[in-house]
Amino acid sequence: MYQELGSFFNPSPEMRELSILKAIAENPSISQERLSREIGIVPSMVHRYLDDFEKRGLIKKTGENRRTMSYVLQGEGRNRLQYLTVAYLSDVAKIYAQSRSVFGEVLDFIGINGLDRVYLYGAGIVGKMLSTILLFERIEVLGFIDDSALKKGKEVSGVPVFDPDQVIETDYDAVIVASFAHASSIISRAEEKGLRRLYVFEISENGSVSLKKHD
Repeated sequence: MYQELGSFFNPSPEMRELSILKAIAENPSISQERLSREIGIVPSMVHRYLDDFEKRGLIKKTGENRRTMSYVLQGEGRNRLQYLTVAYLSDVAKIYAQSRSVFGEVLDFIGINGLDRVYLYGAGIVGKMLSTILLFERIEVLGFIDDSALKKGKEVSGVPVFDPDQVIETDYDAVIVASFAHASSIISRAEEKGLRRLYVFEISENGSVSLKKHD
């Protein structure tokens, strides 16, 4: 299932159409209730989309009742799914190119300094953003470090969260401080714990980003 891209990217009708068509292609017997949960829209809206698809000849309903109902993609439906997939991937490529431009200095710094295996200190919004970018660029994120008892021992965006004491003796290239609100206190905490190779992710007043080694 295609994932929506967050609060800055409101889901369009085309995105919902793509998600529903793909879900039907993968599971023709999927219920409207399940579609509602997976797509994140109310059942009445799912029903409207399905009715519209049937009128346009994209799908054909089979079955006598709700329990036996299936949705079969027709030729026009398969063509529409392919078209929407290409359009979606085109937009994703543009977004990636823009984000790669924004993070270029950080990624170049990481590459030049051979920071291939890193911890991110801070499992908040900045840490999650960095983990997404770094993992996509095939940089090994060993885990998050966080002082919150609510996060330790759990996973954030599929990445494990550790207490600082758990990583002191492990092998890593960098601990990246991933917080713009609490960077100073995190650095003090990291130094107090004996963590080494500290780097700080910074966002300037003009919106540019950089990574700097903490001396």
